[in-house]
Amino acid sequence: MRFLRSALYLLFLRVPVILFRVAGIARVTGRAKRRFQRALADYDLLDDVVEVLVEHFDPSTPLREILFRFSRR
Repeated sequence: MRFLRSALYLLFLRVPVILFRVAGIARVTGRAKRRFQRALADYDLLDDVVEVLVEHFDPSTPLREILFRFSRR
């Protein structure tokens, strides 16, 4: 009974919380990337330069490496 209760707690309470936090982190990094791109465009840089800088300083790259480290074999 204790095992069933802890499994249900994990499945219905902890897993959704973890997934919502990961989704929130992904949303924040996407927003940071768009804001950085907009800030670079405000300085009247060329589009090619903006694209290279955004790719190089992409805040979601470390997150992507951590989350998908084992799925890309």
